[in-house]
Amino acid sequence: MTLDQASKTPKEFFARAVRSHSRRLTKIIAAIVTALILGIIALVINAHAAAPPLWGTLDTQTNTAATEDHAGVTMAMFELAWNSFEPSQGHVSPSYLATMKSELAAYRAAGQQVTLGLGLENTPSWVFSLPNSTYTNQKGNVSAGQADLVYSQAVRTAAAQYLSLVAANLPMADFWAIRLTSGSGDGEMLYPGNGTYQAFNTAALTGTGLAAGMTKNPDPTWKPGTAGLTQPQIAAWVNWYIGGLDNVTNWEMTTLSGLGFTGYYEAVTPGSGTRPDDLATTEKRNLDNDGTTGVGAVWNLYYNQLPDKTRVIAYISSVADQSGGNDSCQPADTTLPLTDPAMDSWSATRWITRIAAANGLLTGGENPGYGLPASLETFYTNATSTGMMSTALAQARSCGFKVFYWAHDIHLWDGTIPFTTYTTMISGS
Repeated sequence: MTLDQASKTPKEFFARAVRSHSRRLTKIIAAIVTALILGIIALVINAHAAAPPLWGTLDTQTNTAATEDHAGVTMAMFELAWNSFEPSQGHVSPSYLATMKSELAAYRAAGQQVTLGLGLENTPSWVFSLPNSTYTNQKGNVSAGQADLVYSQAVRTAAAQYLSLVAANLPMADFWAIRLTSGSGDGEMLYPGNGTYQAFNTAALTGTGLAAGMTKNPDPTWKPGTAGLTQPQIAAWVNWYIGGLDNVTNWEMTTLSGLGFTGYYEAVTPGSGTRPDDLATTEKRNLDNDGTTGVGAVWNLYYNQLPDKTRVIAYISSVADQSGGNDSCQPADTTLPLTDPAMDSWSATRWITRIAAANGLLTGGENPGYGLPASLETFYTNATSTGMMSTALAQARSCGFKVFYWAHDIHLWDGTIPFTTYTTMISGS
C-alpha cells in the first residue's frame, strides 16, 4: 500500500484520514448551520420589512371601536386637551378625567392598541400669565394664544406638571405611541405659522428664563430678512432655530420616559417643508419669508439634529397631500444623497421617508382631514383607486410605514366615505 510521506504505518495513515474526514465534515456542518442561521435572519428581516402597517384612525370613536378592531383597524387615537384636563394649575378636572378614563377603557376593551395625543396645543389660560409664555417674532409681534414650549422654562415646568398628572391618572403602559408636537398651532412640530421667525422674546434673546438645554439667540441684534450676517452665520442661525424644535422634542421624550413610557414617539411633521437647495436660496436672501423655514419645517435638519432617535417615528401628517404627484417610495431612493435636487419633485411622504432612512428612523403618518384644505374634498371622498384613501395607503405601504391613521374616524361613519371602503383597501395588506 502506498502511504503519504508523513505516515509511516497503515494505522497512522488510517487515523490521519479519519481525522481529516472528520475536520472536513465538521466544516461542512458548520457551513450548513451558518447558512441556515443567516437564512433565518434574512427571513425575519424581510418579514419585518414587508410587514404591513398597523391601521388606525384619528379621533377614534368609542362606539365603533370594537367593530373597527374586528375588521383590522387595530389602532385607536386618544386625544387629551391640556386646558380641559388641568383647567387651573395643579388641579385635574374630575369630570373630564372620568370621561377620558371611560374612553380609554372602551378602546382597550375593544382590543385596540392606543396612541396618545397630549393636547399641549390646547393651552390653559393660566399658562399665559407665566414668564415668557408666548413667542415673539423679529417684528416684535406676540403669538397670542400660542404657548412657548421652546424657549420658556416656566411653560415647560407647567407642561411637565401636566404630563405628570396625566401619567398619575392614565398609566403610560396603556399607550403604544405618543404624538410629539411643539405645543402650538394645529398640534404639529412647528413654530407658530405666520411666516416670520419666532426667536425674539426675552428668554430667547437674553437667556433669562430660558428653557434648560437651550442656548440663547446667537445673533440677538440681527433680524431675519435683513443684511448683517455672513452666509455661514446665517446657516448656523438656522441650525440653532431648528434646534429649538429638536430640544423641545428631546425634552418631551425625556420627561415621558421618566414617567414610565416605553413605547414609540411620533414626531408630527407635515408637508415637504424647505428642501436643501431651497434653504440655500433663502439663506442667500437673508432668510426672507419662504413660507416654511420660519415655522421650522426644515425636516432634513430637524431629524438629523435630534439628540435621541430611539423609538422615534418620523410621522408624516400630510400623506397623499398632492405634493410630488403623490408618488410612492422606490427601492433605489436610499442611494440618493439628501442634497440631490432630483428629490425636489418628490412627494412629502417620499421625501420625509428618505430623511427617516438616513437617520435610522421608522415612518408613519396620516392623510389630510376632510376639508383640510377644502380643495381636496373631492379627492378625499373619491372611494376609487384614484382617490385619497387608495393613494395614501399605497404611499404607506411603499414607504414601509409602521402605522397609518385615517383622518378622521367620524368620516368613515357619517357617509363621507364608507368604513367598508377602508377595510376593503387595507385587507390586501
